[in-house]
Amino acid sequence: MKKMKIALIFTLLAGMALAACQPASPVETPPVDEGHAYGQDATVTSIDVLLMESFPLQAQIVIAGYLPDGCTELYDISVEGEGQSFIVTLTTRRPTGDVACTMALEPFEENISLDIEGLEAGTYTVIAQDQQAQFTLDVDNVLGFEPIEPINNGGNEVTLTSDAVVEDLAVMIMESYPVQVSVQLSGYLPDGCTTIKEVRSSREGDTFTVRIVTQRPGGDVACTMAIVPFEETIPLEVEGLSAGEYKVRVGGLSETFTLEMDN
Repeated sequence: MKKMKIALIFTLLAGMALAACQPASPVETPPVDEGHAYGQDATVTSIDVLLMESFPLQAQIVIAGYLPDGCTELYDISVEGEGQSFIVTLTTRRPTGDVACTMALEPFEENISLDIEGLEAGTYTVIAQDQQAQFTLDVDNVLGFEPIEPINNGGNEVTLTSDAVVEDLAVMIMESYPVQVSVQLSGYLPDGCTTIKEVRSSREGDTFTVRIVTQRPGGDVACTMAIVPFEETIPLEVEGLSAGEYKVRVGGLSETFTLEMDN
């Protein structure tokens, strides 16, 4: 009986030794170049989303945190959209081999662009590790005209754009019946070549959306680079609307007005 126990023990040990010799399952490892190792060693402590006052809206992510030592650096920040979420991944790298590094934590703050053009109205979440930030698009973030292409304007080629920056929005209600409502916009154009082609207004439910279509000459044209202020007033189509509160939106700006009675 004792001999059988000893034989069983030897059999088990032999099996364990053979298993240890088998090749391990493939494991994904970070890419390694000749002098660096790559990983995800950055720690994110805060994330914020900034929406620019333009149309279509533009957004930037402000992400802050720290690196574990003086040798580790941020190599790449990528953003991937998944439904109503944007996932931020930070890739780091550090020299390989025996390198002397300061062991103090290294803080960082990075601004990266977030591609939101073409998104539908709604609330979106940006996620980086265990940090999250949300932003809301009140209207679809798309231009109200066909894709920008050169057009012929009396023999001169021009390009339609949406480069007007609106800084102020005011709603004015006229003392008349039916009531008349107009919107006064002020802001600036980016250079001396860009001009306002038209201002468009559309309504969906109780929300009016105003869009400014700009144009500039096509080709290689010399332009003054100073910004050019503008002020535009446009009427809203409010005749026939029911009494209630309505909203006017231009890019990231909004104002409300109230019709006291059916118009």
